[in-house]
Amino acid sequence: MNRSIAWFARNGAVANLLMMTLLVAGLLAIPHTRQETLPNVPLDRIGIYVTYPQATPQTVESLVCTPVETAVDDVEGGTELISESREGLCSVQLDVLEGHDTGDVLEQIRTRLDALDNLPSGAARPRVQELIVRNRVVRLLLSGSLSRTDLYQLGNRVRRQLLNHDAISSVDIENLPEREMALLVSRDDLYRYELTLDGIAAAASQSVQRIAGGVLRSDKGDWLLQTGEQPGDARAYEQLVIRQSEQGDLLTLGDVAQVQDGFSRDTQAAWLDGKPAVALDVYRVGDQNVLDVAGAVRDYLAEADLPPGVGLQVWSDDARQFSERSNLLWRNALQGLVLLTLMLAVFLTLRLAGWVALGIPVCMLGACAMLPLLGESFNTISLFAFILVLGIVVDDAVIVGESIDHQRRQGLTGGQAAIRGAQRVAKPILFAVMTTLFAFAPLLFLPGPEGALMRVIPIVSMTILLLSLVESLWILPAHLSHDRPARGLWLKSEQLATRLNDGLERWLDRRARPILQRCLHWRYVLVVVFVGLFIFCCALVNSGWLTMVLFSRVEGDRVMAEVVFPQGTGDPRLAREVRELEDSAQALARQLAGEVDGDQAEAPIHIDAVFAEQGVRQKTSNASDPGARYRVRVTLAISGDTSVMPPREIARRWRDQHGVIADALSVKFHASLMQVKPDIHINLFHPDLTTLQRMSEQAALALARMDGVHEVANNLHAQRTIVDINLREEGERAGLRAEQVGAQVRNAFHGIELDRWFEQDQEVPVMLRLAQDDSRQITDLERMPVQLADGEMTVLAAVASLSRRQAPAMISHYDGRRSATVSAFVDEHTTSPALVMAELRRALLDPMMAADDNAGWTVAGKQAAIKDFLSHLSISYLIALAAIFFLLTILFGGYGQPLLVMAAIPFGLVGAFMGHFLLGYSVTLWSLVGIIAVSGVVVNDNLVLLDAINDLREKGASLREAVIDGVSGRLRPVMLTSITTFAGVAPLMLETSVQARFLIPMAVSLAFGVLFATLVSLLLVPGLLVVSSDVKGLVTRWLARWRAPQASEQDTVEMAYERGRLYAGWGGANPYHDAVLGSAWEAGRQDYMQGQAGVQ
Repeated sequence: MNRSIAWFARNGAVANLLMMTLLVAGLLAIPHTRQETLPNVPLDRIGIYVTYPQATPQTVESLVCTPVETAVDDVEGGTELISESREGLCSVQLDVLEGHDTGDVLEQIRTRLDALDNLPSGAARPRVQELIVRNRVVRLLLSGSLSRTDLYQLGNRVRRQLLNHDAISSVDIENLPEREMALLVSRDDLYRYELTLDGIAAAASQSVQRIAGGVLRSDKGDWLLQTGEQPGDARAYEQLVIRQSEQGDLLTLGDVAQVQDGFSRDTQAAWLDGKPAVALDVYRVGDQNVLDVAGAVRDYLAEADLPPGVGLQVWSDDARQFSERSNLLWRNALQGLVLLTLMLAVFLTLRLAGWVALGIPVCMLGACAMLPLLGESFNTISLFAFILVLGIVVDDAVIVGESIDHQRRQGLTGGQAAIRGAQRVAKPILFAVMTTLFAFAPLLFLPGPEGALMRVIPIVSMTILLLSLVESLWILPAHLSHDRPARGLWLKSEQLATRLNDGLERWLDRRARPILQRCLHWRYVLVVVFVGLFIFCCALVNSGWLTMVLFSRVEGDRVMAEVVFPQGTGDPRLAREVRELEDSAQALARQLAGEVDGDQAEAPIHIDAVFAEQGVRQKTSNASDPGARYRVRVTLAISGDTSVMPPREIARRWRDQHGVIADALSVKFHASLMQVKPDIHINLFHPDLTTLQRMSEQAALALARMDGVHEVANNLHAQRTIVDINLREEGERAGLRAEQVGAQVRNAFHGIELDRWFEQDQEVPVMLRLAQDDSRQITDLERMPVQLADGEMTVLAAVASLSRRQAPAMISHYDGRRSATVSAFVDEHTTSPALVMAELRRALLDPMMAADDNAGWTVAGKQAAIKDFLSHLSISYLIALAAIFFLLTILFGGYGQPLLVMAAIPFGLVGAFMGHFLLGYSVTLWSLVGIIAVSGVVVNDNLVLLDAINDLREKGASLREAVIDGVSGRLRPVMLTSITTFAGVAPLMLETSVQARFLIPMAVSLAFGVLFATLVSLLLVPGLLVVSSDVKGLVTRWLARWRAPQASEQDTVEMAYERGRLYAGWGGANPYHDAVLGSAWEAGRQDYMQGQAGVQ
């Protein structure tokens, strides 16, 4: 190491070439690195979907979900298994253990499900897929006074035109039902022509069947032969022959059925400010850049040719968010760099500060060059990592530069000072960087999508720290080895730095040294104070006064109300809720417009647009969304001064304005940019469904009664009316079986799929079913035609009895156990999730579990994610601390001083938590990242400090002198590293932009943690060092006294002297009668007491 430092210092051209290589490589890599709002992360999750049309949730549970769960629950690599049984659908999700390949687990599941032979005949084959995140870039809204068909055609035209652009690969149309051609047969026609739906379907299927006839090989080429033709429109289906009489009369499908070429019976729809609308979602695929995709969309909008009265506008633009966040981060990075340079210039010469600051762009651009090689991209998280280490990256250069400057002031030449100064601190810097790398390492192994999202932070940080080591030990000494005389501004800078250094020395003599002496005198009180602060901060978290969340809620310029209704809720109810949400939003808009202060020309907040949706699909991944049909959402676009009225306040007022929605499964009013997850989320377990319902209702009621708890949801609250059809004796005598009756009922109400054909790039099913007028009421079911075994027709009521009952609309399983989910949101200004959970456990959960051995519960959702995340982080961090201790043991050659450094690390939490508490922020995932960075700063400062103290001790200084002189001598580099780190994140901490809010907790942790870490390094660690010496001396003397033989008149003078030193702290009289031995004993005692007085 020393040889390489000297070689680079003497060969400045090579150092400059290395520096230019890093700079140029970074600049060339930036345009070719993928840009995205958030990094692509694998969900490590597999979805299994089995449809069983029109089956009740209980039937789906017992006949479909349970066999599927049994088949896959012990697959190698699988962990958490969750299933939902709904009307006609079983959905199962299996999480894959980290370290297992999702593709391999997927193939195992497919193999097992292919061998599954106990599913009912009416169930479709299981569909298995890996769930992946979809990255939407832009959402466009197409609106106007158009019919649904016209909107569909125009939307598809816009979609095709967008896809024609090279930069756009994926566009989805939302807010429209799936295309469908329906063949509707009335009950009267079935009686009139003595037909059944099965008979019509069989005849029509024969007419549309296409049979390959081989190849005709002629001189003009090979011609494919095919018998039959696929109908292409409604008229072609109407002409299909379904029966021919003996006289040759033809009965066509058009004679008995009404052909509707339109949409399925799903009621997806949307309105923008009252006008029908559809959304077009543009997604980024693969390595596409988010800015390129958004730019292509903007280019299309500038040239779009739309009919009069039709509007096409951007509703949401993730690329704009990415640009704003990128600009914010780069702006704050530049501000931090300027502040950092100014701080360096104050304490160092301007020339030295400039060379030290130059290391920042060198390391940053070097990391940019490495980013694509490591498979990473420019995104919000990676840019965040650059700012995180902005202040830390210069620490090594500050220490090296300050050491070289110190050697120059001792009279060495530039080259000698550069080599000796860098070599003097090379060892602690090397170990400091290694310990910081170990501190960041736990972030590489965090579980789940959140952990994968954060993985880029340690990758970027560790890369920059390694480059900072190269820059500070190889490049910087070469730049500082020149002996050019200072002139002009440089001379004034050196004179200013000299005056500041002289002033600092005077301050040290007059203020700092007495303070440090007093702290060493009261060292035990000092340690107790720091320990008390640590306990106080832990109590803040445990008591709930300082809340801990996974991600902070970042508000945007959209306020949203989302309501999910039970499966089976009628379309009129859904449409009415959409209208009521729109009405309450308009009422709120009128209230806001009227809230104008006397000195204001207009209201501070405006509602610019209202976008209402019925039948909303969640498309954060490719997972099926069975509850989409019963979800409604209304979104408000707001503008104005959100500092006067935050978006969350608008959401709260809208919720109060709208009132309670009693029949909803879940209700969310929020203004968050990200998907909102409940603060309270628990799973209840019991094998009996009725008992489970009662437990979930009690838990939901208990939560609803608590102050500060709102939007309580219970997934078993929803009840579905089920009509049980039981075969009568008359039906059995007529030769019917229950499954035959069930099949005829399913065909009549759900329909029979006759065919599928493609319209452009969309598959259109052709369905045969009863006409809607004959399938709306319970009486229509009773009068439904049923074919008997002999071919005769009768009504359903003649062969079967009908009874109605209430049952859950959905049944959930968690790892094979029946479960209910109860969730709620918590107003953090009133209470905290920790306090709510403590009260819920005391008042309900613990007594409930004690009363029933079959009952159980566990946290789920965000609570479980936080618990799992913190558990993994704790274990990984303990391993990292063990590795750091091992490194420190190598450096110091013992256990005492490494323990001192390790003991200071937890106190970095104090500053971080106190900063959050004072500024009113919750501790988030990003806060923990900042705390990890603080622990690296604590270790680095203490390594430098203890290294200086050890040097002084080796030169013969007493412990007291070494501690005071060491702290005084290293005060400037310790303060500089702290000030530069604080300056690096201070602009971000003071940022008021919406895009910065989720990053501010990290800045608070790092800024306040570094400030407190400075006190830890300058006060606590010296105090602990002296305390450890006290304890060591006490133990040593006690052991020596216990092991030593009794005093004897035959002892030598040297032995008597050592006894006096060992026994001095224990009191007692001189044991020697001999005058010479007694004098030696007294001399040893006096020498010990004088040494102790020096420490005091």
